[in-house]
Amino acid sequence: MAEPARDNEHPAGSAAGGSQRPVGEVRGCGARRGPVVGVDAGGTKVLAVRLGPDLAVERELLRQWQERSREAVIDLLLTVCRELVDGEDPLAFGFGLPALVPKERGAIPYSTHLPLEDVDFRALAEAALGRPVAVDNDVNCALRGEAALGAARGTRDAVMLTLGTGIGGAILCDGQLFRGARGFAGELGHIPVAGRTERCQGKCPGEGCLEAVASGGALDRAAREAAERGTIAALAARARRGEAVDGALVTELALAGDADCRALLATLGEQLGAGLVAVANAFDPEVIVIGGGLARAGELLLAPAKRVLRQRALPGIGDSVRVERAQLGERAGAVGAAIMALEMATGGSERSVTEGAAPSGGSDG
Repeated sequence: MAEPARDNEHPAGSAAGGSQRPVGEVRGCGARRGPVVGVDAGGTKVLAVRLGPDLAVERELLRQWQERSREAVIDLLLTVCRELVDGEDPLAFGFGLPALVPKERGAIPYSTHLPLEDVDFRALAEAALGRPVAVDNDVNCALRGEAALGAARGTRDAVMLTLGTGIGGAILCDGQLFRGARGFAGELGHIPVAGRTERCQGKCPGEGCLEAVASGGALDRAAREAAERGTIAALAARARRGEAVDGALVTELALAGDADCRALLATLGEQLGAGLVAVANAFDPEVIVIGGGLARAGELLLAPAKRVLRQRALPGIGDSVRVERAQLGERAGAVGAAIMALEMATGGSERSVTEGAAPSGGSDG
């Protein structure tokens, strides 16, 4: 597939309801008219994609959050949509938000990293963009993308965890995204990890949540502590030079062979593995897909997690469930949001993956 055009160089209504065909199908997408845009609003950045008729990424935009006021956040989300459409008549827009998104239309009751609480974002975006808008939780969108074109394609039971600033989750049950009674299911980052007491992020009242001990944010904190205490020489040296010390640096050094940084990732991977045990035992999925920026660490993170999963999950589950890195990389959420928008605009969400649809893979970096 030809590389999509990019603005910044970047390595390569609620969507609930509608008919109940498996989410691994996106039928009829080639017959549509006009571009479809999907937007993934992350904790540190916004990634938006424009999909072609074969579901290939034609163009993508990457923006970092500069301001965190409600007005600035909403303005940037709408601006990337307009830039990707570039004067053409769009079919629909989709948004994956790090928030609890109601099953029906209405205001967002809780938003993890962005000031979107009490905002009826779907109504606002439809009024501003003048086209149908699908809105869902960001990880539901990512799993939608992976079920259509990535690591969960061909499965009917899958779970996805995205490891970023926090940990998001989504559940595919018998071919359908599982949303629960109010649309808020899948908050797997708030699984409690035994023996851990770290306070969770945001408004979560919990302690020792998976998100508090195995996310990119947790790795950031561990990296800074190691630099301050001098327990990892490479991190301490970077700190003395005034460089930023965070999880991305740990991953970079670990991939380059630093033994101490590899050990730090392994410890985080073991904590992740404890969460995978709970997920596997509860849902018995065919595959657990790991996405988000931290997935860039690959087997340095996943091998320890898999080892804990095999050791501690129930017989018949732990030795059979697959743990796979997301194939669409950090594009998964934006691609999934675009697919949800396409399905909604052409006759119902989650209804139909075109045979031979082009992969939209990208880097996890």
